[in-house]
Amino acid sequence: MMDKQKAPTGFWVVGILALVWNTMGLAAYFQQFMMSPEAFAALRPEQQNLLLNQPVWLTSAFAVAVFAGFVGSILLLARKRLAVRMFLLSMIAVFIQFGGLLLFLGYADVLTGSEWIMPILIPIFAVGFYLFARKAEKQSILA
Repeated sequence: MMDKQKAPTGFWVVGILALVWNTMGLAAYFQQFMMSPEAFAALRPEQQNLLLNQPVWLTSAFAVAVFAGFVGSILLLARKRLAVRMFLLSMIAVFIQFGGLLLFLGYADVLTGSEWIMPILIPIFAVGFYLFARKAEKQSILA
């Protein structure tokens, strides 16, 4: 087993950012699936329809994306190589989730203006965290 190199300050900054970002993802997941009837009724009809007709595989991809990202963040901060695989799993699940939403469920037709921010940022962050963890692994920061 290789010895771990000292982690630079930037590593810890990105690790904490990853943990905060993925904690927000978990919160969004639980918020969606524990939504009160009043909160659901407040959604636009097309948003309600999208949630009601979401297939199990898409819901599963959402769950895998957020849980793998959260665990990956904790493993990254613990400087474990398994973080790379968890971020890879999260990234793949993000692409399955948004691919399904955009290609099969008409998600693009439901989004308006600023609602596009998260569907753009989420895949960018997923790729970024995976590449960052992979680089840290290659630099022997993770063991």
